[in-house]
Amino acid sequence: MRRSTPITRALGAVGLACAATALALVFVRYDAPSPRGDILSALGAAAVAAGAWALACRAAPPLGPASHAATQPSPVPPLPLRLPLPARDVGRATGAVLLILTPFVLTRLAAGSGGVLAGAVIIFVFVVTVKALLFARRRASQAEVRRKLHVLSEDARRGELHAVRVRVGEPVRMRYLKRGDKPGELDITQFHWLVLRDGGREIRLGGSHEEVGRAALRLGGQEGWLCWPERWKLIDEDLPAAFVADGGEVIMGLADPEEARPYLNGITRPPFSDRAVRRLPRTAKFSAPVHARIFGGALLAVLLTAPVLCFGPDNLPWVLDWLLCALAAASVVVFPLRGAGEATRALSDGLSWTVREEKDPSIA
Repeated sequence: MRRSTPITRALGAVGLACAATALALVFVRYDAPSPRGDILSALGAAAVAAGAWALACRAAPPLGPASHAATQPSPVPPLPLRLPLPARDVGRATGAVLLILTPFVLTRLAAGSGGVLAGAVIIFVFVVTVKALLFARRRASQAEVRRKLHVLSEDARRGELHAVRVRVGEPVRMRYLKRGDKPGELDITQFHWLVLRDGGREIRLGGSHEEVGRAALRLGGQEGWLCWPERWKLIDEDLPAAFVADGGEVIMGLADPEEARPYLNGITRPPFSDRAVRRLPRTAKFSAPVHARIFGGALLAVLLTAPVLCFGPDNLPWVLDWLLCALAAASVVVFPLRGAGEATRALSDGLSWTVREEKDPSIA
């Protein structure tokens, strides 16, 4: 696990901007003569930027634990009045949107000057693309979680939190197995949490495997405040919680209300101050098992569409034109999906994870 740097962020942004430009040029200059040097140049720049981003991520400094001086201050610091909400991953969201839009762009490229049938295909693919975007938005939406965390942040600003002193333990992955949709198949759901200990009692702070792994690597063994909102009774299901390390770094997540209940029923008023705290350091997002598949699919798509871009869709046999663009669209769907599958199975490197497994009672 390596730190995000200004260079990695800049190169990632340039790569995404060049890819977006290449897709936009298909519509902005749809009647431009062949060869389409503008699109090929944008794609080449995107490829160079992506390669440089991957190298910069691999060369970035590793993310290590907080310094010893920061982890063991003498007095117990008070709770802060400001809790920073988790940062949004704009780069990943932008990349996902570009991948979803690519088949629609390739359909427009294949249509060329087109006709009635080509227009019908474009409309059909447009509808499918919109549905795919809405589906991806629902699957990736963190709106409910952010609303809960916003309540926690507001209560902190008013100095109204329940809190307890805890020590950071190990990261855990729970694999929950249940019967799948098809006969003989299993459906596996994975949960991740950071174990926080109050003496002999364990409290789970849940989050994404990236966030949990980053917190365990950065804050392992540290002590700090684990806090919940004063208005916890007005929140359904999992409760928002934040661990504020004594060194000043914060991780937010969700906690089981049953595990938090012993600390919520009493009246707890820990000391507050306008103490400066910060999010955990950001990490570089490159992962070889994931991005090698995404880049491979994108490169194959560029190679397949190169004849269309060089000679023009109207100058190629329509069967070859549509076949090349269809294969290119398939490559930017299948390969990234395999990369996404690797992302769900991968665990943050440099850490010792505790992996547990639990089965649905119907298959136990």
